[in-house]
Amino acid sequence: MESLSNIIGKRTVGVVGVGKWGKHLVQTVSLHSLHPMLQSDPVRAKTEPNFPHVPLDELTERADIIFLSAPLDAIPGIILEMRAKLRPNQIVIDIGSSKEGFINLVQEIDSNDGTALFGSIHPMTGVPPDPPSLRGQNGIICPVSERSKEADMIGEAFFRSQEMTIHWMQAEVHDRLMRPIQGMPHFLQVAGCVAIGSGLSDGHTVDDLDRLCSPNSELFMLSVGRGMTLDAHLQASLIANMASSKEGKSELEQVIVSMQRILELAQHDKDRPKEERKLPAFIEDARDRLDPQKIWRTRMRAKTNTIIVRLGNIRKKSLHLTARKDHIGLLENICAILAHHGIDLNAIDSLPSKNGMEFELGRKDKALVDISRLASDLDAIDVLLAETDIQQ
Repeated sequence: MESLSNIIGKRTVGVVGVGKWGKHLVQTVSLHSLHPMLQSDPVRAKTEPNFPHVPLDELTERADIIFLSAPLDAIPGIILEMRAKLRPNQIVIDIGSSKEGFINLVQEIDSNDGTALFGSIHPMTGVPPDPPSLRGQNGIICPVSERSKEADMIGEAFFRSQEMTIHWMQAEVHDRLMRPIQGMPHFLQVAGCVAIGSGLSDGHTVDDLDRLCSPNSELFMLSVGRGMTLDAHLQASLIANMASSKEGKSELEQVIVSMQRILELAQHDKDRPKEERKLPAFIEDARDRLDPQKIWRTRMRAKTNTIIVRLGNIRKKSLHLTARKDHIGLLENICAILAHHGIDLNAIDSLPSKNGMEFELGRKDKALVDISRLASDLDAIDVLLAETDIQQ
C-alpha cells in the first residue's frame, strides 16, 4: 500500500468546505503535499479576513485532487458548478455521511463525461476531535465505478495515515446502513435530550443527573450528551436525510409506533401480577429479533462492563498529566515515578495532544503523596502535573 505522500506526489490538492472536517483535511493532507493546499469556503471568507479563500471555479481549474467537505445539501450544487471545468484524470472525492443526494449525479458524470475520476469516502467520526486523533475509528470507502480506483486509493491512504479501520461497500449499501447507524441514533438522541429536559424539576440540572446516575443511565446519558456536543445543523441534516427517503421515513415512524406500544403495555402492566404482564415479553421478543443467537448481547455485556468500570475509575481520578512530547517509553517512565511515590493506579486514559499526550489517571489507594516532589519528578521527564483531586 503506497503512502499518501507518494500517491499525491507533485499534484495540487484543494478542499471545498473548510469547516471542522475540511480544516482537518487541510492540516493532514498538507503534510503529504509539495504544494500549499487550496481552500474554498465563502462563509469563512466573509467572516475571516485572513482566510486564504480560493473561488470554486479557480480551485477547480488549479487543483488536481479535490476533496468535497461541504454540507450534504450543498454538495450537489457544488458538483454541478464544477462540472463544466472538470478535466480528464482530475480526482474529486466527497466525504459525505450520505451519498443518496448526489450519487446519481456523480455516476452520470462518471459514465457520460469521461472526465474527472470520482471517489466517495466517509470518515465515521462525527467531527474530528481537537486535538485530532482518529486512531481506531471507522473509515468507509464507497467505489463509484471501475474508474474510481485511484480516488479510492487516495481515500484508503488518507484513512491509513490516521490509523483508522477501513471498510469497503457500495454507496447504495452504505446509505441503507447509515439509516440505523446515523439517522436513527441522532433521532433518538434528540428525543432523549427533549425527554431529559422535560423531566427536570425542583431546580435540578442535568449536572445533578450526571452526578447521581447509575452506570446504565450514564451509558445512555453519554449517548445523548455526545449528540448535544454536535452542531445542531449537522444533526438535523442527518435526521432529515433519513426522513427524506420513503424507507427512512417509514423506519422513523415505526420507532414512534413502537414507543407508543411500549407506553400502552406499561400502562396495561400497572398493578398486575408478574405472570400477567405483557411488556417483558415485548422486550424479549425485540431482543431476540435483533440478536437471535445472543452473540451481540454477550459482546455488549463485556464491552459495557469495561466502560462502566472505566467511568467509575476515572470519576475517582486523582491525577491529570500533560506530557509535552510523546515518545517510546513515556508511559513506562511516568508509571515508574508514580510507583516510587507509592501511587497505585487502577485506570489510565490517554489522548494525543497537539504535541504530546494527555493522561487521566485513577488511583486504587489513598497513600500520602508529596505533591510538590511528585510534580518536580514529573517535570524532570517533561511531564506537567495539573491540579489534582488527591485525597490526603
